[in-house]
Amino acid sequence: MSAVSADSLGGILKTLGILGTGALLALALPLAASAQITVSATVVSACTFGSATVTLNGAGIAAGTAVTNTASTVNLTCNKGATVTVALNNGANATGTQKRLRAGATTNYISYNLSRPNTLVDGGPNTCPGLPGTEWNAANTVSATNLFVTTGGPKPIPICISVPAAQYPQAGTYTDTVTATLTVT
Repeated sequence: MSAVSADSLGGILKTLGILGTGALLALALPLAASAQITVSATVVSACTFGSATVTLNGAGIAAGTAVTNTASTVNLTCNKGATVTVALNNGANATGTQKRLRAGATTNYISYNLSRPNTLVDGGPNTCPGLPGTEWNAANTVSATNLFVTTGGPKPIPICISVPAAQYPQAGTYTDTVTATLTVT
């Protein structure tokens, strides 16, 4: 084995020092690099059904005449492309499948029909059939898919109500609550 002199060792350390400093400088220099960030979202069909209050012509009902109301709407809001059907129950005061308004906690009722609107189209006009039409209930649902083919957002659906003639109810305030069920795919 050969001996290394102090002068040689000093020269080697100086050389390593210069190289070490160069290595440290290289680490401090900015390096160019690229990477990709992937952003994704999974969107599912979603819908909400608004609420509405319909006021009927009480004077006409009291006089025993048939009454209709086709001026009210309820908003269905879905995203674009949603496939949706809307079913209604028979209300809180039904007897069988007959929807009825009830005066408070009494046994006084007014029968009424809530009919399916005509085929719904985006941009409308969406209208009611001749009343009474086909009852809108769990068996006779309304397809609202056509409303959301080109755009999403709130779309009005007509509420088509008729009250048959010759009921002559007692004076009072009559109400009912009908629940909508949405099936969205």
